[in-house]
Amino acid sequence: MNHDLELPPPFERSEQVETAISRLRYAIIAVLIAMIAGYAVLGVVVWQMIGRIDQLATKANGIDATLGTLGVKFDETSAKLATTNAKLDTISGRIAAEFKTMETQIKAMEAEMATQINAITKSIAATRSVAPVQTKPAPVPKPAPPPPPRRRP
Repeated sequence: MNHDLELPPPFERSEQVETAISRLRYAIIAVLIAMIAGYAVLGVVVWQMIGRIDQLATKANGIDATLGTLGVKFDETSAKLATTNAKLDTISGRIAAEFKTMETQIKAMEAEMATQINAITKSIAATRSVAPVQTKPAPVPKPAPPPPPRRRP
């Protein structure tokens, strides 16, 4: 067995370690810069959100002031809706009654048509039974065939 590991000479290993450390240092600096930039962006967004919240709070206060006047308008509107509902109820009752009268009229018309149809069918049946029975006409005799032509002897 060969226990010699093929390791680079000692001065090359130190250069590799220094290279790795410098790369690690650049990576850490890049991560720190990204974190600082992220915190800066978040700070700007939070600042904008606070300004927007203040605007919404101002509008909400204005809406609260106008709600007092809207309460009266809501009461008037609900009263108008109540009268409209009452009118619609009376109209729907009238329509239902009208449909019932139309239904009875249609049933009466159907009954009258049925009696008329029965009367017509009975009259047709009566005229058929009274009609004279027709017999077959006598066959017409066929004319006699012409005599055959004469032959010369």
